[in-house]
Order: sequence, then structure tokens, then C-alpha cells
Amino acid sequence: MIERKNGVHRYFDRNGHEIMPNDEIRYADGTVKKVYLTERGELGTDATNPAWIASGRAVPCEFGIYPLNWEDTEEVEIV
Repeated sequence: MIERKNGVHRYFDRNGHEIMPNDEIRYADGTVKKVYLTERGELGTDATNPAWIASGRAVPCEFGIYPLNWEDTEEVEIV
């Protein structure tokens, strides 16, 4: 669930726990991703190819952040 109050977004996982920057969230397929805060005040996950980060070709969030959407929050849980 995503709430917007006074222009501020608040994100909650499928269990109702608030998701915060730097939390790790697990998707239904078992994938775990770190949560980042965007410049627009939204929460999201790294859009950079993890293999590029591992090989040193890129750094985390170099290619942006995918904002969390309603479907994501209905699926994920904080690890």
C-alpha cells in the first residue's frame, strides 16, 4: 500500500509494515532488493544491472531507481 499525505509518500509491505530507505525487501520469487529514496521523495529499487555492479562496470543506482508501485507493495515484505 502507498499512502500520500501532505505531499509525502509512505510505503507499506504486504504485512502492513512501513518500508523505509535502506530496508531490504523480498519479492514473491525470493529476490531481495535494497530500497532507495529518490530525489522526488519516492522509494524504489536499483535499476542498474547487478552483474555490472559486481564486475565494477557500474555503481549502485548509476542507471536510476525503479519507483515502487502499488503492485510491488502488495507483493513484497521487509526482510
